Formats: sequence, C-alpha cells, structure tokens
Amino acid sequence: MRLRDLEIALQSIERLSEHDVNLESYPTPPVVAAAVLFAAQMEHGDIANKTVFDLGCGDGVFAIGAALLGAQRVVGVDVQTKALKVSQRNSASLGTEGTTDWVLGDVNSLEVRGSIDTVVSNPPFGVKKRGADLKFLRKAVSIAGVTYSMHLAIEKNRVFLKEAIEELGAVVTQIETFEFPIPRIYDFHKKEKHLIGVDLYRICRRECDQNG
Repeated sequence: MRLRDLEIALQSIERLSEHDVNLESYPTPPVVAAAVLFAAQMEHGDIANKTVFDLGCGDGVFAIGAALLGAQRVVGVDVQTKALKVSQRNSASLGTEGTTDWVLGDVNSLEVRGSIDTVVSNPPFGVKKRGADLKFLRKAVSIAGVTYSMHLAIEKNRVFLKEAIEELGAVVTQIETFEFPIPRIYDFHKKEKHLIGVDLYRICRRECDQNG
C-alpha cells in the first residue's frame, strides 16, 4: 500500500465525537498516523507481518493503519468503551476485522501473553496529570521490542524522557519532530485549530536491532 492510499483510507474513518479532557484525549490526524506507520514499515520493517499493539487506541487510527500495512495481528487497548465501539465500526468498514482485536482496560493492568513486536501509541501528554505519559511508556517498553511513542516537543521533556527510557533498559534510536494539529474539542479551546510540536520517539529494548 502506498502512503497516499493509506492516508485516504484512514481519512475515511469515523472519529470520536466526545473526548475526555482528564484523559488528555487528542485524536491523531489520519495524515500523521499514516506517515508514522508508513515510515515505521519502510525504514525499519516494524509493521508488516508483526504483532502490533496500540495503547490508548481511541478510534483505532493507528491499529487499523497497521493492519492495512500488513501487520499479522493488531490489538487496540483503550479505557473507554465508546472509543472501542468506534474502533470496531472502523475496522469493519475498512475490512480489517480479521486482523484486529480490541481490549477494554487500563494499560497499567494490561497482561500480555506471547511476543509483541511493536507498540504504536499517542499517550496523554502528561499536562493534566503529571507522569501520565510515562505510564504508557513503561508498559510499552515492558511488552514490546520496539515502541513508537508521541510526546510534547520540549527540550527539558526530551532530556527527562531519554533518562527515563534508559532506566527502563531501552534506548532512543530516533526522534522526529512534527506539527500536530489539535482541533477545538474542549471548552477551554479558543481556536478552531491549534498547532503544537510533537516528538515521535522510536525506542528499542537493548537486545533488539536498533538499526533494523
């Protein structure tokens, strides 16, 4: 599948109509999700024929995108029932229901059996609840060989996260910074769209191939 085809497919999905500010739920734009997944596959081979988990999957844009790129098995995890219902509908509409599974639960209590190759996650940024992003990061690194995780692009945040990742027995192999558009989805938002800087981290456990 070409990048443009993936973008078009993901742009057709149903988005969540309600968002919980306490969960810092910010939907990943389909174009961003497509770019992240496509690069993960083309540059590192981290998607096709792999087992992929999407922690905090929301409407399933990462999980479904991974399935469309040829992942062997994809699991989306979210704490909101309404999000998983939207994910299931999206999976059915794009024909990925045979590859994707959806799990209701908090990432802290998630128990995984078997080997997981890749985690792709847009976790809470940790603005409302300090350390919320680390909860997702710890779980991701503990269950998968490779993690793609999105965080606020602030220099002190980079220093903190790199140290935290090293303490988890992993290393950052790549950081890509891009603009992340946030639509007006909460009452305190004043603009129709606000752009923030976001870092995408590729994180590898020390025993995995850091360049592969």
